Amino acid sequence: MFSLEQPMDVRVLVRWLGVDGARAGLEKSKVCTVDFLRDLAIGLRIDIPSKPRRQELINEIVRVAAKRIDKSLEELYRMESDELVEYFERLQVESYELLDLLKQLQLDPGKEGRRNLIELVARELAETGRFMRIASQGNGGPD
Repeated sequence: MFSLEQPMDVRVLVRWLGVDGARAGLEKSKVCTVDFLRDLAIGLRIDIPSKPRRQELINEIVRVAAKRIDKSLEELYRMESDELVEYFERLQVESYELLDLLKQLQLDPGKEGRRNLIELVARELAETGRFMRIASQGNGGPD
């Protein structure tokens, strides 16, 4: 039985219902008050404005809970292109998350398909990581 004393795993909710279903469920729920949503947001380490609106909280909670990439940019740089493709596919990463990565890398893929987007992000991360490893070896880093 669900209890407000037990924290709700909103990531599971998003996996079960999808982004749109989770958003609709949180919007229609009478249990999910602004205070409850604020607690969910804090649990997801979301910065909350002093007087958040319900819809803003829901949108940000669902966006963060739907994220599947759990590695830092530095960890991704250490991976090779084929490892990155396998990682992204295994996690079934959504395009918006790959686009967020591209924004961090300051790249714009245009209107390529999801597979091409995965390969582009994987290739760029792997190449940049390779250059970083070579540069660190040339500066007295580990061989």
